[in-house]
Amino acid sequence: MIKRIGLLLVLFPVVCMADSVVPIDAVEESVNIRLSPDATSEIVGKLEQGSSAELVNSIEGWHEVKLVGGATGFISADWTRVLTDAELAVSVEATTSAEEVTAEEIAEVVEEAIEEVAGEAVVEEAVVEAVATEETVAAEAIVEDVVEPVVAPAAEEAEVPVVAEAVEEATAAETSTQPNLKGSKDFLVKFRNENEGESSQIFDNGNQVGIGTTEPKQRLEVNGSIQIHEQNSSVAGLMITQSSGDTGYIMHNRASTLTIGAGSQDRITIDRDGNVGFAVARPRHPLEMASGAHVTAGGVWTNSSSRDKKENIAELRLDAATEALMALQPVVFNYRDEPQEDYLGFIAEDVPELVAVKDRDALSPMDIVAVLTRVVQQQERKIQALEARLDAL
Repeated sequence: MIKRIGLLLVLFPVVCMADSVVPIDAVEESVNIRLSPDATSEIVGKLEQGSSAELVNSIEGWHEVKLVGGATGFISADWTRVLTDAELAVSVEATTSAEEVTAEEIAEVVEEAIEEVAGEAVVEEAVVEAVATEETVAAEAIVEDVVEPVVAPAAEEAEVPVVAEAVEEATAAETSTQPNLKGSKDFLVKFRNENEGESSQIFDNGNQVGIGTTEPKQRLEVNGSIQIHEQNSSVAGLMITQSSGDTGYIMHNRASTLTIGAGSQDRITIDRDGNVGFAVARPRHPLEMASGAHVTAGGVWTNSSSRDKKENIAELRLDAATEALMALQPVVFNYRDEPQEDYLGFIAEDVPELVAVKDRDALSPMDIVAVLTRVVQQQERKIQALEARLDAL
């Protein structure tokens, strides 16, 4: 009957026979399609889970896919896979075979299944009636219909004991095959063999589950290491989803890159060389920000300073720079978390407005350098003028 009911399964047809790009199973909702093969470039579309996009070309870490209107975009290879023509052909063949099952055949299968279940119900009802009734004639009739008699009863009274004996033998046989379980309270059972069990390392008190511990403090607590090993693809990871559907994750892909994401977006990337990128998919420095600021291999912090990233550029006035420089109050201090080390610098709340940040709890060294540079430049011009006058005497 199970085989017949299995014919009722319907396969969805595959309509595209070109190489296509589809999201991997780990994707909850969608994957972003970007204008260029860069995680920071503009998002031009999304590929929903269960959908596909036509593959144009594949490069390292990215697939170029066709968009509506003929344009193309780039989608991360870490979150997608390519469905080849061969895989598509297998899907189409399976769909065609499933569609050959006609409505009449499905109706016939359903009807036969119903008749078979109804027949079993009638037999069970007859057996129950034969055991319960006190009329030996009715019991004899049921036994003859349901169980093929081995020895004819000598009298009507002998028929009921025959049924009772058969039930007792069946119960004894069932009891002999039941597993021999030995365990402890709140522990799941581990089977040593088919009919013998004992306590496992999994503890379940009804609210928390512990593996290797009997005092779990969370829904699941593991005493020891955990390994996530994806043997069917090149991406392995841990997905963390809130009740709202927002997802965070820790993923390790085929490029030996570890990625930490939030809101289905890559946020922190650590590559195989140890470079760390914040919103940077392929960091080129030991520490790199999406703004372009980074720490060099020599340990020097480098600010992002490209003209392309700035606007409203104007010359720093000499009078403003001189006023700010004279208002600066250099101090010696130590940080409370580092009392043994002295530092030179300024207090953010005390610096002049020209070099202060809005919340006044931090400072930008480049602001002070700019003020110093402007004042020193003017002083150098005065020195050169005085030297020229002395040379002329």
